[in-house]
Amino acid sequence: MDQSLYVATDANGVEHSATGKVVWTLPVAGASQETNLGHPIVLRQTRALLEVLDERIYLAESPKGVEIGSDGTVSVSTARLNAQTNWNAAAATMFALNCADHLLSQVGDVSLPDGTSLSKVTTDARKLLDGTASDSMEHLGRLARLSALRRLGHEKTEITALSLEELGDADRKDIDAFDDPVYATVITITDSVLAAIEALRHYVLPALYIDAEDAKENREQYAIEDRQTPIPAPSMISTPLGPIMLHAPHLLPYDPAWSGAREAARHARSAMRDRSGAEGEASELTWQAATLASIL
Repeated sequence: MDQSLYVATDANGVEHSATGKVVWTLPVAGASQETNLGHPIVLRQTRALLEVLDERIYLAESPKGVEIGSDGTVSVSTARLNAQTNWNAAAATMFALNCADHLLSQVGDVSLPDGTSLSKVTTDARKLLDGTASDSMEHLGRLARLSALRRLGHEKTEITALSLEELGDADRKDIDAFDDPVYATVITITDSVLAAIEALRHYVLPALYIDAEDAKENREQYAIEDRQTPIPAPSMISTPLGPIMLHAPHLLPYDPAWSGAREAARHARSAMRDRSGAEGEASELTWQAATLASIL
């Protein structure tokens, strides 16, 4: 097992822990500096890192002689971040797909309500990720959209109702089918794959998300300032995942790739627990930790 210790942070080096924010001193030009906050800070092995995956992951160094707990964490008073790992949106998407594929290899293939097999979904996703896709992958974009709508519906967000009004009957039925009691026995398996597809969307279309966020800020600024700032008109553009509406009044938010990776891994462990109990979950956790370590 990988004995290295890590810290997951956002792009600004802030760790969002259960006990509050931790602002880390980041390594500069290969030189690390000690972070001492006056209270215990937590370092994690990859098995514990799975629960807190974020935009960046750093290799950490702790004082000598610390004992790592059975949960894969160690609490220290000071630590250094030695280097940023290879973790990024592409790595997060690959990890999410690896988790989904490994789960399918353990439980067998599953079909979506429309009959599409999950193994085909992940195969197509890998083609798009590595740039070998030759056919339209619009179905992946549709799945990502339905997955996001379903997730947001569970979170009771206002934008969901607005987006749902635009759906056709077929899409509505698919979203309802995901939560049908008859489908409940395989829902965690499906959720793992859908989380990977959301991660793929965030990785494949980063410029579009930046463009959309800029447009949102532009509208907000225009609303509070008396100036002649032109507001971009909604426009439809073609993408590898199908047509995308930019500058629309209601933008559907998607979880970032690292969040998709975290959810794909979590759902896979849950599915293995449902299938094989605590032993199955533990086995999946060990596999995920080793896979994550190889990526980092």
